[in-house]
Amino acid sequence: MNRTTIITAFFALIAATTQGQLFRPLGLDSELCERNGNYSQPKMHVEGNILYVCTNQGLYSKDLSNGESAWQLAGFEGIPLLDYVRNGDDILALRYNVDGGFLLLSHDGGKTYEDITPSQFTHKEWTTWVISLAQHPADPNTLLVTSPPFGIFQSSDFGQTWSLLIDEVLGNMTISSIGYHPLNPQVIYNSGEDDMLSSRLNVSYDGGQTWENRSPSFSGDNCVHRIVFHPTNPERWIVGGEGAVFTTTDSGHTWDTQDFWGDAPRSLYWYFTTYDNDNSDIVYMAGTNNIAIMSIMCSTDGGKSWCIPQTEPINSSVKKTVNDLQQYSDKLLIYAETDVYEISKAELLAASTASVPTINTKNDDSPLIYDLQGRRKKTYTKRIGIRKGKKYVIK
Repeated sequence: MNRTTIITAFFALIAATTQGQLFRPLGLDSELCERNGNYSQPKMHVEGNILYVCTNQGLYSKDLSNGESAWQLAGFEGIPLLDYVRNGDDILALRYNVDGGFLLLSHDGGKTYEDITPSQFTHKEWTTWVISLAQHPADPNTLLVTSPPFGIFQSSDFGQTWSLLIDEVLGNMTISSIGYHPLNPQVIYNSGEDDMLSSRLNVSYDGGQTWENRSPSFSGDNCVHRIVFHPTNPERWIVGGEGAVFTTTDSGHTWDTQDFWGDAPRSLYWYFTTYDNDNSDIVYMAGTNNIAIMSIMCSTDGGKSWCIPQTEPINSSVKKTVNDLQQYSDKLLIYAETDVYEISKAELLAASTASVPTINTKNDDSPLIYDLQGRRKKTYTKRIGIRKGKKYVIK
């Protein structure tokens, strides 16, 4: 057996042995993970070594540095939470909308709290609509909230008072997202889809004073989900859609679209994206297929091409729609309807690049080959690499 065959067989073995273990459950009670409403996507946050998860019965936490640690109720007992923001001991929690009340303020970490939802943007007819919350990356007192059907509001005093930024929230408000650009908070976005169910993105480049339609071009039904921004280049953004990935290198003024609807493994609803904390050439994207089975795929060239997704083994009786994607150390964390799942980044990359063919660089005048970290290679040894978005053993 030659060396190339051994390398290929090795990666195939890794994929075969890790696929069944790739999604490792962390043991959160599945009853806590059940959604409130069809479109709600409760979020989780990593703070140091502690993972906080919004559940339908309050805020739960787990110490990620201790594999044996148990889940603990951290606050807001019995409250169906969607998200929260923190400023010291103060927490502003976003609860599932009930009778127009959805903002809860706590001064003691969630032990006690009061409803501070302003009357200016509440309406009982809209109680089933999902609200979004975002926090300024440099000023924890400055917040955004969507309030259908009234618009997007901003607070500069941690939710005590609010001012209207724009009286529009994108068409399908059940999956509308808002956020600040972490490197340039003057940039604010609201993503979703329009009334015709086409991808839609509104961007403000001046802190919310004016807004521009910067929607990626896509024919037919689609949606722009949650945007992720490159950690050092403020003009590079990536966002998942429905059977599509959208990328920009000029702050959303123009977009490149990868249409995956004709590519069955990737024609999923790609909800969440994140750049690797240690290597920004590696990008992860989590989503759900049409029978609600969670999947994750990665790119090793900054989002230009994507590996075949890794999918949790199918159990048609259990839905595992993705609620959120985070990372901790060398692990990815996916929050689904049944549990929080831990994925080794190294195992994901190995499983995604297994069973690859061979190319001979001596017969190619312009090989354009990258290693698995997305770095252009000008000299070659026998190794796994990427050429034109496909994986090869290079010799």
